[in-house]
Amino acid sequence: MNDDAKFFFFLSGFIGFVFFYAFSLFLYRDLVMSLVFGAIGSLVISFFGRILLTTALRKVQSSQALVNSNPPASHETVASKGKVLSDNNDSVLNSSVKANLAAVANDSKSLKQPNIKK
Repeated sequence: MNDDAKFFFFLSGFIGFVFFYAFSLFLYRDLVMSLVFGAIGSLVISFFGRILLTTALRKVQSSQALVNSNPPASHETVASKGKVLSDNNDSVLNSSVKANLAAVANDSKSLKQPNIKK
């Protein structure tokens, strides 16, 4: 599990503890029962945070699988698309296409997809 994922998991548990502890302390005015409810709240909210994290990671993984399944465009294909777009009169679009082509030509390693660990 990634460190960011662990941080999200522990943060959701801490928020659950603080919320349940404060709410039960306000209702019951008993420190021991508030501690018990805070511990239960920590487990419950961290469990829901874990479910949320799992669904988010699966969605990212499936979207990357869709991106990786499409064949990468070669420089010639991108350049030919740039020529087609140059026929249009939109100067902003033309300048962005030229900037992207220059960036790809200079540093194609930056376009590599990041590895995501489960």
